[in-house]
Amino acid sequence: MKKQLFASFISVWAGILILAGCGGQQVETAKENPGAAPAAQPQGAKVVENLSLTLAGGNPGGFWSLIGEGVSSVLRESIPNTQANYEPGAGVPNTINTASGKITMGLAHNFEVKAALTGMEPYKEKVPEVQAIATVYNNAPQQFVITQEFADKYGIQSLEDIAEKKPPIRVAINQRGNMTETINRLSFEANGFTYEDIKSWGGEVYFDSYSQAIPLMKDNKIDLFGVPAFAPDGKILELLGSRKIALLPLNEKAQKLLEEQLGVPTGVIPAGSYEFLKEDVQTSLSSAIIVVDPKMSVDEAYTITKTLVENLERIKALHKNLSVLTPEIMSNVSPAQLHPGAELYYKEAGFK
Repeated sequence: MKKQLFASFISVWAGILILAGCGGQQVETAKENPGAAPAAQPQGAKVVENLSLTLAGGNPGGFWSLIGEGVSSVLRESIPNTQANYEPGAGVPNTINTASGKITMGLAHNFEVKAALTGMEPYKEKVPEVQAIATVYNNAPQQFVITQEFADKYGIQSLEDIAEKKPPIRVAINQRGNMTETINRLSFEANGFTYEDIKSWGGEVYFDSYSQAIPLMKDNKIDLFGVPAFAPDGKILELLGSRKIALLPLNEKAQKLLEEQLGVPTGVIPAGSYEFLKEDVQTSLSSAIIVVDPKMSVDEAYTITKTLVENLERIKALHKNLSVLTPEIMSNVSPAQLHPGAELYYKEAGFK
């Protein structure tokens, strides 16, 4: 009897010791991994080398080429044994080609990303997923430029005035299939008039690019154009040498429409951006985003993002309009989805 009681006593204590041992091991594991992420999140990332990257930008010699070549140079020189090549492109094909994995990275406007996600023209179908690692600028306002002569003649101080007074206005709205044309068209419609209305008033609608609009206005062949560009913009400053101009504001209805349909947030053109501009002008703001192949690994996206942030001063030095760029601005890639590797870096570094 005593032997049986003693054996039972030993068994109970053995069980207690085993459970305690297991519990101790669990506590120790938690101590070793205090920041362990939930299973649905990336578990961590490491800096990697030997990357082969291609970044598509814009037209040769243009602003996006400057950015694309500069970013590629930073990656090539900062990540050991890495090939980072730049090639010309455009926002819409860059969005399609990164989403399909044809290229590693590309530049795209926020409105081009939003249109891709909704399947708006010029996209033939929805792009199901657009991932990005950084915004490179978010301060390019939509500018509606009108000649002062035409504005004074017909009493035009806003786009709403055009709808009300129905003048024979000649407008350059960019090429068909270009998203700038979409912004112009939606802005007109939000203010109560269409291309057909303009023609019915005796006006003209020219599907000419921004670079063509400047000489057309110089030669008094158009009265108005719209473009998302930095303020001050070099071409507009050049135009001021031969024409007095004014900027027309976007009303709240147009701003809301552009934000809902194209992901373009509201903003202002600050007073003083041009010598003639005495007050802030209400508008919408375009941004440029580095979109990436969604199949890019967490480690690759983490490494690229970390490299760009750590070389931010080099990127800001590429152009004066990038001088306000911060890691916090970079981390907001709306309406794209932040790549998990990029998100991991921004959170780890305290920028998101």
